[in-house]
Amino acid sequence: MSHHSKAVIITARGRSTFTEAQAARLEKTADVRFLPAEGPIPPDDLVDMLKEADVCGLTPRSVPSIDGSWLSRLPRLRGIAVFATGVDYIDTDWLRARGIALSHLPEYSADSVAEHALGMMLTMSRRIHLSQDRVRGRVPPGTSVLGFELRGKTLGIVGLGRIGTRVAELAAAFGMRVLACDPRGKNAAGVRLVGLDELLASSDIVSLHMPAQWQGPAAFGEAELARIKSGATLINVSRCALVDPYAVVHAIEEGRLRGYAVDDLFPIADKDDRAAKQIAEGRLLQTGHTAWYSVEVLERGYDTWVDNICGLATGEPLNLV
Repeated sequence: MSHHSKAVIITARGRSTFTEAQAARLEKTADVRFLPAEGPIPPDDLVDMLKEADVCGLTPRSVPSIDGSWLSRLPRLRGIAVFATGVDYIDTDWLRARGIALSHLPEYSADSVAEHALGMMLTMSRRIHLSQDRVRGRVPPGTSVLGFELRGKTLGIVGLGRIGTRVAELAAAFGMRVLACDPRGKNAAGVRLVGLDELLASSDIVSLHMPAQWQGPAAFGEAELARIKSGATLINVSRCALVDPYAVVHAIEEGRLRGYAVDDLFPIADKDDRAAKQIAEGRLLQTGHTAWYSVEVLERGYDTWVDNICGLATGEPLNLV
């Protein structure tokens, strides 16, 4: 039975994306086509590539939006495995209504993203990026690179999922006091649960670990930044859309926010002169969505993705959203 399932997998390098063992496992489980695509695929081309498929493996790089606008033209498709953890770019209600299964990678990048969050805290606290810029002559030689220690500071974690919990463990090793708030009431060892208001008022560093679809766009705007402790640093390894960029620039300009680090491109970096100045001063740090990107994550991710595609093909799905 399983051998009649047709699978189409779209990646940057086609079959060579996978190890020989992974590719062989896929080919043993289903009738597979590996298709290469470097960037976003136009909807008509995508429909053409997937029209024979029962199940497919898709990456956000080549398919940045999964929704009914093109899926409605693929009546045969019954399962999608995405190479991603977050599903805020997918119309999950539409899939559910049509009975199309969706598998994702729930935990492949938790350690890397948590370590990246610590890296951002250290970069902001020790001015590592700015020190390099000063040594290289990119900023005036008199630019202050005075830092502060993490030890004894209070970290506020918003969202105690896998990543937030790991950040709490790492912060404890640095001698930080850790507060957290979690809408699902989750807790972790050595962490004091508080409401969001108390967290914002008490934390020297606030780190966001929540998916964008919880509270819609810009969960952090003027109101939240006004309640944040004066001189605090904001860290965002989650989704860029959680934080209103104009509110951040305003808060840094007023001296209320010491700095903001986001694992993305700062959306108004080119549109706002104040933002450009704050980037030059090292107040804004952007790491361009690289927190997940490590050797170990790629290995774990491809293994799990292959598991997920095979599971959909054999009717025994894994890691359903």
